Amino acid sequence: MMRLKIGAQLIIWRQRAESDLLGVLDEVSSLGYEGIECKPNVFKALPDAKKALTSRNLSLAGLHTGIGSVNREKVEEAISTLENLGGKYLIFSGAGGRENTDEDYLKNSRRLEEYGRLAREHGITVCYHNHWQEIVNDTRGIRLILENTDPKHVSLCVDTYWVKYGGEDPLEFIKRHGDRIVYLHLKDGSTEGMRKTPPEFLELGRGIIDFPAILEAAESLNIEWAVVEQDRTNLTPKESMAISRRYLKENFGL
Repeated sequence: MMRLKIGAQLIIWRQRAESDLLGVLDEVSSLGYEGIECKPNVFKALPDAKKALTSRNLSLAGLHTGIGSVNREKVEEAISTLENLGGKYLIFSGAGGRENTDEDYLKNSRRLEEYGRLAREHGITVCYHNHWQEIVNDTRGIRLILENTDPKHVSLCVDTYWVKYGGEDPLEFIKRHGDRIVYLHLKDGSTEGMRKTPPEFLELGRGIIDFPAILEAAESLNIEWAVVEQDRTNLTPKESMAISRRYLKENFGL
C-alpha cells in the first residue's frame, strides 16, 4: 500500500508564488509539507529549480493548469518540467468551459485523452481535477469525462470541497470512483461559507468535510499525494497552511 504524502498547493500564496518562490518554499518546508503543487510556469524564474526543492526536502507533487488554456506545446513543456523535477502528475481542470456544456466536455475529453497518452509515454499521469461544475446534475461532467477517456490515460484528482459544494458526498464519490482516483485535494469549508459569493474556504478540520472517513477510504486506493488546497484565507497563507498541516499530523499521523 502506498504511503500518503502531504503536499501544499501554492494557490493560497497568490502572486507571491511567482515573485518570491524561494520564500514561499521556505515557508512550505518549515511547516512540514513534503511537496508542492503549482502552475507550470512557476519555476521559470529559478536557475536551479531542482536544487531549490531538494535543499528544502520538498518534492514536486504535480503541475496544475486549465485544459482550455494549453496546447500540445505547453503540455510538452509541462511534461518536461515534471520529468526534470521528479514530478509524476499533470493535473487539468475546466473541461466544461465557461458554459459547462456537454459539447465542451466531449471536446476536452478528447484533449485529455491525447495528453494522457502523451504523458504516459514519459511516466507521467494525467489527472482531471473537479470543481463544482462537474458535480452538479448528478455528476454529469465527471461522467462524460470518464466515459470518454481511457482509465490508462486519464485519472481523477478529487477536490473534497467542490464535490460537497456541487451537492455530492465526498466519501461516497471517492468510493464510487475509486478505480480512477490517484490524487486528492484536501479542502474544507462550512455550510454557510458555501452559500456565499464568492464561496469561503476554511483550514482543514474547521469545516464540514469528513476527513477521517475520506482519509481512511484513501488508504485502500492507489493514492500517492493528498494536497492541501485553500484558495483564499483571512489569515496569512503560512498561518492557514500551518493549521491544516497540524490537523493532519495530530489526527492522522500524516
